[in-house]
Amino acid sequence: MIEHKPLYQAMITAVSQTLENMVFMEAMEHFDSAYELPADDVVCNSILINDPIQGEIKFAMTKTLLRKLTGNIFSLDDDEIEPEQMDDILNELLNTIVGLFMTNLLADNQEYKIGLPESHNEKVPEVDASTIVWKLMTSEEDAIQIFATGASLVALKDN
Repeated sequence: MIEHKPLYQAMITAVSQTLENMVFMEAMEHFDSAYELPADDVVCNSILINDPIQGEIKFAMTKTLLRKLTGNIFSLDDDEIEPEQMDDILNELLNTIVGLFMTNLLADNQEYKIGLPESHNEKVPEVDASTIVWKLMTSEEDAIQIFATGASLVALKDN
């Protein structure tokens, strides 16, 4: 049996820590649980969790927010931002979030293995009964959504 801490809070804490450390923003639960990211302005990437549980985490936000975060991190004006820089930031955010999530989720000093982030630049994933969704927002009320899939990962929500 895998010892773990509460799943939902582990992710919220990971996103909050990452945004505070990388872009000096807070993250909290979105005030509108029905809010959906606009389909025409979304960017998405994913990372696999390989061990000791298996699953996939997808990370989605608006391109507008990603552009803002990229500009803040690289100290660039909007017209100086390159698509590759935005991809790098999106992947770095997800990698950091998932690393902290696993650290927050698992028992102290338990090892884990994750893959490398992959950019999708696709629409927000379909949500079904085997998907956990975190609807969050930054302190500036910009929406972020996290999706977790995978039987062993999703099973942790009920423990």
